Amino acid sequence: MKKWIFIPIVLIVAVIIWLVTKPGDARNVNTGFTPQTDSIKKGDIKVEVSATGIIQPINKVEIKSKASGLIEELPIEEADIVTKGELIARLDQRDTKNAYDQSVADRDAAEANVAFCESDYTRKKELYDRGLISATDFDQAKLSLVQAKAQLVRVKIEVDNNDIKLKDTIVRSPINGVILTKDVEIGQIISSGISSVSGGTLIATVAEMSEVHVIAVVDEVDIGRMRNGMKANVIADAFPNKVFQGEVIRIAAQATVEQNVTSFEVTIKVSNPGSLLKAGMNTAVEILVADKKDVLLIPNEALMTQKEMQQEIMKLNLAAGQTTAKPKQNGNEPRQYGQGNRPQESSAPAEAESLNRGVIIKQESGYRMQMVNTGISNFDYTEALDGVKEGDQVVYTYVSQSMQANSEMRERMIQRNAAQSGMRSQRSN
Repeated sequence: MKKWIFIPIVLIVAVIIWLVTKPGDARNVNTGFTPQTDSIKKGDIKVEVSATGIIQPINKVEIKSKASGLIEELPIEEADIVTKGELIARLDQRDTKNAYDQSVADRDAAEANVAFCESDYTRKKELYDRGLISATDFDQAKLSLVQAKAQLVRVKIEVDNNDIKLKDTIVRSPINGVILTKDVEIGQIISSGISSVSGGTLIATVAEMSEVHVIAVVDEVDIGRMRNGMKANVIADAFPNKVFQGEVIRIAAQATVEQNVTSFEVTIKVSNPGSLLKAGMNTAVEILVADKKDVLLIPNEALMTQKEMQQEIMKLNLAAGQTTAKPKQNGNEPRQYGQGNRPQESSAPAEAESLNRGVIIKQESGYRMQMVNTGISNFDYTEALDGVKEGDQVVYTYVSQSMQANSEMRERMIQRNAAQSGMRSQRSN
């Protein structure tokens, strides 16, 4: 009984072994390997650097009073539009007004005294010329006139000083702008901004807002591409559907490090029609690094280093049952191959080799490697200067180093923006 059970088992095992070891051409085996391709095409390419920023006024003035005293009038509120010379505050003027009136009265008396001394000097000069008075009396009249004129000069200066002090009790806006902050109220006693050790009491802050600065935080990876004069688009969180135009005017020389993120401050001057942008607003910034029209574009996934292409072409040729093709290098001699169609080791440094990039081009007869001179690049495409032509079919069958670099950059941008959002939330709390 056991013998009949054993025989079918042996037969089944034999059939399985025969199927597995069945002779045949290994190249006819379906590997299931299908390379992905894309065509080289012409188009427009923009390279933009994304950043976050905060609106700051270009011309911001802290308003203080030259005089000390009690605030009697304060006709401003925050967000009010003011013009140059408009009243900001008026202080109690009683003491300064009294001093001014007294000095005016002293000036009038001094002027009358000068007139009297001049008349007296004229009479005594006639008498002296006729020999009717002594030289001493004449000299005394001359001295009195000089002293009267000197006194008039002193009281006029006193009038001017008291007039200045009286005017200092009236505080006016030094510029056209908007009131950012109002720091005092009516009835408050303030100290002078020029005579007080503490620097005086801040009354208000006014800023001119027809143009503003955006202080953008740019990642250190992108700062090397920044130049003064580059155009920028600014979108405020408060106006997500409106784009404000700006221009880079200053790039910080010193980095800042927050939450292990190294960045640089880039100052962008932005036109602010209607004064929609307010100081302290958060913004998203796109700085235009490069913009080219109608150029050859290569998908970044298809760009590889020479070593990557050699490895990939071997897989492609193995799948197609072909020999390894030699790369074209734009006029340079192709790399020689040794036995077994394996690439020989290059004597060039690995760092230099990694800078050379190219593509695998699909042809009717198979695949070939082609080195490419590249121009500007963004997250999706790279400009081809030469080495390929429009319509070439390029292969990408795995994630290349360029694609990995783009992914890492995207992740870095996400982390940086998240860190900046966290810092803004902390500041707002």
